[in-house]
Amino acid sequence: MKRVLAIVVLLCAGLGVALFFRFQEMGRKALAPAGGSGVIEAVEVDVVARISARIIKIHADEGQAVAKGAILVDLDCAEPNAALEQARASLAAAEAAVEAARAGAVAAQKNTRAMRSTVLATQSQIEGVQVSLTTAKKDETRILSMNKAGAISDARVDKVTTQVASLRHQIAAMNASTQAAKARSSSARGQELVAQAQILAARAQVEVARAYIKRAEAVVAECRLIVPRSGQVLARNYEPGEAVLPGAKLMTLVDLSEVRATFFLPNAELGAAKAGGQVQVRADAYPNEQFQGRIRHVSAKAEFTPRNVQTREDRDRLVYAVEVEIPNPDGRLRAGMPVEVAIEGSGGVKTGQEKP
Repeated sequence: MKRVLAIVVLLCAGLGVALFFRFQEMGRKALAPAGGSGVIEAVEVDVVARISARIIKIHADEGQAVAKGAILVDLDCAEPNAALEQARASLAAAEAAVEAARAGAVAAQKNTRAMRSTVLATQSQIEGVQVSLTTAKKDETRILSMNKAGAISDARVDKVTTQVASLRHQIAAMNASTQAAKARSSSARGQELVAQAQILAARAQVEVARAYIKRAEAVVAECRLIVPRSGQVLARNYEPGEAVLPGAKLMTLVDLSEVRATFFLPNAELGAAKAGGQVQVRADAYPNEQFQGRIRHVSAKAEFTPRNVQTREDRDRLVYAVEVEIPNPDGRLRAGMPVEVAIEGSGGVKTGQEKP
């Protein structure tokens, strides 16, 4: 009997100890902050060649800090420069053609105006001679009538008849001259239209030449690769003297001024995560320090979701990706570092804590 009682006491004591540790663990879990583990990620930028050329000089080594806008790589630009000079020469020739066409148009316009003035002057002269012819005809009729009556001699008749014939010949000659002047005026007008068309064609060539210049300048600009974003050289894949093709990745830059980390938050702790909320980050490399960060994004969809979510245990297995951003001005946090993230205001984490 005593043995049974001792066994029962031992069992009760063991159960009590187990329950103590169980409740202690549950308490720790209840006080633990919402958060999780993640890996530091940084923005990486590839510096890519857009033209086929030979590398002349590289201005940075792996691990070196580079500033935005600085020269990173110089490529051989002999052919692009030659193409640019050719495009500029084509522009100069096209502009000269425009000026020549304008001069031709001005000359054609002057010629057209001169021919029109000649036509108008000839027509005015014809009108004057026509008046004289009308008067001469009247005189001829009157003199012929008087000659029949014997009042005027035949010599006077011959004179007036000759005058009338001369005036008619003069008018005919002037009409012929007018027609010739009109023909020349039409020809001059045609030359003027041709000159205008030449101006338009020459202007079009100017625009084409300017487009070629812009294209050539864009290619020349690609001969000197500029740092697109401040950071450090993560990888240097080519050396001076090597030839590269379009699309070749010459270098990879990494920006550590602000890094990110993604951790997965259980469904039960999702309420603690809000975009803009503050977090505390601890890195294994700096066990006695903590870094301040901010929640950038909380996934709208759960991951690792079971097929049938029915029980409480299944619901607790749902996790949501939470992305945080961490200012890193001194670059101490490096890409690939494992970190622990705790959301401020949850569990035992106080808000507004700074680095110790």
